Amino acid sequence: MKKSPIELINLVFSGLMVLITLAGAIVFLFTDLMSDRAYGNKRIILGVVFFAYAIYRSYRMYTALKKEKEEKRL
Repeated sequence: MKKSPIELINLVFSGLMVLITLAGAIVFLFTDLMSDRAYGNKRIILGVVFFAYAIYRSYRMYTALKKEKEEKRL
């Protein structure tokens, strides 16, 4: 069974969101980019929130793909 264009777009969008949020977490945790606006604990919290959201999106994408594979088997 082929995926519909909407399913492919959702999959690509989810993958891009994971990459963007991981990049944001790395930027806020390990660089001094935008350190004049976000500094101290705000910066660390923002990086942790970005990282947690990336993990959440990855998990949702993984479960959706796993569910789809199980449906194909039936």
